[in-house]
Amino acid sequence: MFTFMAALLASLFLYLAVFSVVHRPLTLGDIPRQLALKQAYGATLPSPRLVIFAGSNGRYSHRCEPMAAALGLPCVNMSVAVGVGLHFMLAQLGAMLRPGDLVYMPLEYSQYTADREEMEAGAHNAVLVHDLPEQLHALPWPAIARAYGSFDIGFLVHGVAEMGLQRSGFQRRSSLDTLTPQGDESGHTAEKAAAFRAAVASAKPPPLDIRATPHVQAVLGRFLREQGQRGVRVVGGLPTVPAGAPLPAATLAHLQGLFAAEGQAFLVLPNHARYELSCFYDSVYHLHEGCQLEHSRRVGIALAALR
Repeated sequence: MFTFMAALLASLFLYLAVFSVVHRPLTLGDIPRQLALKQAYGATLPSPRLVIFAGSNGRYSHRCEPMAAALGLPCVNMSVAVGVGLHFMLAQLGAMLRPGDLVYMPLEYSQYTADREEMEAGAHNAVLVHDLPEQLHALPWPAIARAYGSFDIGFLVHGVAEMGLQRSGFQRRSSLDTLTPQGDESGHTAEKAAAFRAAVASAKPPPLDIRATPHVQAVLGRFLREQGQRGVRVVGGLPTVPAGAPLPAATLAHLQGLFAAEGQAFLVLPNHARYELSCFYDSVYHLHEGCQLEHSRRVGIALAALR
């Protein structure tokens, strides 16, 4: 028994030692850096502010400048990426909001369909362990255990590779350097999009016939309700996707209902945020810069009409 316990403790110690050192600086490491940059910029702005929030669709397809011009409000784009737990990202967002702020939230369709297990297994676990230990240790013990237990062989392999690439000076095509001061993606021009045209054309479009899972309804509903009570207005919206199959009326009514049930609004553009493939950059959720600016102009005008 003693030998077994000693081996178990040694294995646990080795696991914690390895994954306290091995991290993924080029992908997951960018998440806390983006959050810190955007939160710091947002803190310098007077309220009421416009805050854009979604996954990477929020920063590639939306731009503060034209939206702020239409609304007459300072703006920060708090969008980072899909694959980070929605509950985690809403907590980061909620911590920086003030009464009077306006949040525009064009969540990706896939964010609505995550179940509890998928949401809690997101990339935020590694971020909490490596970059936000104060937040991690303030969580209930099951969440702490889940974060420390989220590492596997795949993480180890990718982590070693990313650490090596970082040491060699490798730069991703998107990073803090490609963000505007407000936190939007920039420099993803139509000319650069040509390199990804074939991949985008062959990519499977996201399913549009969706319903939010009960867990997402609970997490999102609580956020919408609490922010409404604080005097924060949240307006949902549709993410940018390629034109093709029409958005089912049932999906649109369902999404509108999620926000309306908590006293918040949902914005629908006439084109349902659907654009020709020539407008997209490297993904079926990412507009290139020219279409990003035009889409943001349309959203800004529509938001101004709601105020």
